[in-house]
Amino acid sequence: MDEGLKNKAYLEGSRLKNAGYEDEVIAARLEKMGIPEELIKQVLLNLGIQHVIDKHNAAKPFYISAWMKIGLGVLAAVISSYLIPGQVTLPIGLIVTGIIAAVSTKKDML
Repeated sequence: MDEGLKNKAYLEGSRLKNAGYEDEVIAARLEKMGIPEELIKQVLLNLGIQHVIDKHNAAKPFYISAWMKIGLGVLAAVISSYLIPGQVTLPIGLIVTGIIAAVSTKKDML
């Protein structure tokens, strides 16, 4: 397949995907440009995969920070259980907010 045609298809498909168009609209526009059906399917598949990878990479730092918050909460709970046996509100708050953040970020990553 012609590399120039491939590049043209990927550039146009990427531009339309970033603009928020659905796959059907992108396919119709690429077909109108004279792109073969097989290449259109390949472009849409690769753009979809790249979108999922980008979404996962964007949410990954928040997911890691949520787990760090849970770890700090557990560490604070262990330390406070020895130093101040009756005070557990700070560690519980860190652990609960960390769990909520991890769950909500994990949903965004999928």
